[in-house]
This record gives sequence, structure tokens and C-alpha cells, in this order.
Amino acid sequence: MRNSLSNRVVELLARVLYEVVEKRISVDVAFKKVCGGRCAKGFEERERLYQLCRDFVSDYVKLLCYLGNRKVSYRKLARLWLGGSLPELAEPYCRLSVPKWLYEKILPLLGEQETWRLFESFRERFWWLRINTFRGSEERVVRELESEGVELEVHRELPYMVRVLRSPKPVRLLRVVREFRAVPQDLASAVAVEHLDVKPGEVVLDMCAAPGVKTSLISMLSGGEARVIAVDVSRRRLTASRHLLKRLGVPETSVNLVLADSTHLNVRSVDKVLLDAPCSNSGAAGKDPGIKATLTQGKVEFYSSTQLKLLSKALQTSDLVVYSVCSILPEEGEEVVTNALSSFEDFQVSPHRLAKLCSNGYPGYPISDTVCRMFPHTHLSDGFFIARLTKGPR
Repeated sequence: MRNSLSNRVVELLARVLYEVVEKRISVDVAFKKVCGGRCAKGFEERERLYQLCRDFVSDYVKLLCYLGNRKVSYRKLARLWLGGSLPELAEPYCRLSVPKWLYEKILPLLGEQETWRLFESFRERFWWLRINTFRGSEERVVRELESEGVELEVHRELPYMVRVLRSPKPVRLLRVVREFRAVPQDLASAVAVEHLDVKPGEVVLDMCAAPGVKTSLISMLSGGEARVIAVDVSRRRLTASRHLLKRLGVPETSVNLVLADSTHLNVRSVDKVLLDAPCSNSGAAGKDPGIKATLTQGKVEFYSSTQLKLLSKALQTSDLVVYSVCSILPEEGEEVVTNALSSFEDFQVSPHRLAKLCSNGYPGYPISDTVCRMFPHTHLSDGFFIARLTKGPR
């Protein structure tokens, strides 16, 4: 029986890692695809196996370091990992299980201690819930979470944001989440939307809107009285956004969903723009450890080029643009904004009132003191870059 169980776990780990590395999908999607409802007899066993898969994928780079140039199957990797007692590796990037190039990129920007703390924090996932005031008050939702046995912490500056410290069940199964009175949304994502300072009656362009979580927050912060033009290039994701917005109670008249490529978009009479650009997601490795296994320099270069095109279009569209990416890399943050400003000299980066929640940008850039960076090891959030660009004299 023990051998049968061990073989079953090895097969599960190997197949999940295969899906992550070869198909480039997240750990969550890979586990759901491989496990379905078949790999576990009950809820508790399923959660245990899911966490095992997360930990295994998180250690993928470390295992490759241990093996050197030897190529082995995913099943052998799983058996090696389950056997434990691997020797301590000398290279810091190996011990942290992150790509060597990524470690060497961040090291001179943060220093040895901060770099270690950052990558070590990727082993933990921080859960934030955004209370959906379209469906209930902040006070009532907090009380209901506590009645379900959730230990939580309400953010002092953003009282609609709640960090889940402990929960008797997965966050997705909490009653207020299933009823769309609260929605999982990272703190840094909410801070990016707050940089818009949206007001009732304003027209806001959300250039890369799917899956709609930020769109719904823009509407919520205006009491449903701002008009949001939500654009995305994917029909499937835009359809999912429509369903989510309806479930969250966002007024249908406040959001226009548009299927389009925002790099070629022509929109007039827009007060503000949110560009939460497609990116490497290097800042979300705590949420999805598969990112550490698949992130490449080529992917970063591709995204930075796309981001610059999108930001250039945004700056042609409005006098106030909030640019954000879930990335810890300067190529997608400071460098994109600096390059854009060299072509749009009538724009500047303006600090926001929530700057106290952020760290400064990486040193060595002219905008370092005016942009916002958030990190998991200091802000208990995803790694994020946020810049608020306004038109006017520098």
C-alpha cells in the first residue's frame, strides 16, 4: 500500500511539473488538469497534495543545480525530491531556487541581504481579499469572515483590503468569496488602481482589462459613477470579465467592454488611463512558483518591447496615465517609463499620496524617487512597479 501511494504521488508530481515546464501553465492550472477530482479521496488530502506540488515546482531550479548537466525524467526528479536529504548547495541562486540570471540581475539593485529576503519570500503566498462594497459593507464582510474562523488584518490605509492570516478552509471556499462579497486581489494591484484617484463622472480607459478585477475596483471606488472603457485583446478573457463584473454587481451602464488591441486603439475624451501591462509576472512567483521554472530573459525582452508600445499609446490618449506591472525587473518598470518619457517630454512622473506604502524605484534612474515599488518581503504583496505619469512642466 505504501509503495502504491508513493508511486501515485511521484506520478502526480511528475505530471504537474511536466505541464508547468513544457506547456507553460501555472501550478494551479496544472494541478487542476492533472488531479481533477481523481487524485485525492477527500478535501484535506487534495489540499495536502496541492501544497506538495507547489513546493516541488518551487524547488525545480534547486534540483537542476544538484543534477548539474545530467538530464533525468520528471519522475526521477520527483523521486529525488521526495527522498529528501539533498546536500547544501554553494551558489545562492541554487539555494533560493531561482534562475541564475534573475539572481544576478537583482543582486546589484537590492544588495545581498535584500535579494536573499526577496527570493526567500517567494516561498510564501500572501492572501489578500478586497471587500466588494457593491455587495456589502466593509464592517459586515469582516464580521462574517471572523465568524467563519478567519484570522485577518484590515489594511489601515485601504480598509476595503483584508489580509488573510489564517483560514480554516481555502480562501476560494469562504462564503463571502463564493457570494462575490469579497474577491481575491493583491494589495499592490489595489494600490495601482488607487493611483488613478478616480472620481464620479470621469471616463477611465483600462487598456488591458481582463480578467476584470481592476476594472471592478475602478467602478467601486467611484461608487459606480465613473465610466470605464475596458479593453482586452482576448475574446475569451473579455467574456470571462463580463461574467465576473455581473457577479460582482458592477453597474452594467458603468463599463463598456471592447475587444481590441490597445496598441492600435483610438479613443477620445478619456480623463485617465490605467495600463496594467502584460508582463513576465516575475513579481508573482509566490503566487505561482512555476514562474521561477519558466521565466527567461527572452520573455522579459518581449514584454518590455510590448509595454513601451502600450505606454506610448496611453500617453497619446490622456493627460494622466497609471502604468503598472507585476514585475521585479527594471526592464519592465524603470526602463520602460524612462524610455517613454524621452519621447514624451511634456510628461513627468508624479508621486502619489500612497507613496508611503511603497519603496522607491531601483537606484540609478532619473525617476527612482517618484515611482512606487512593492515587494513581498517588505509589503506582504506581489512584486509590483507603479508609475503615475501626468502631463505638465517638469
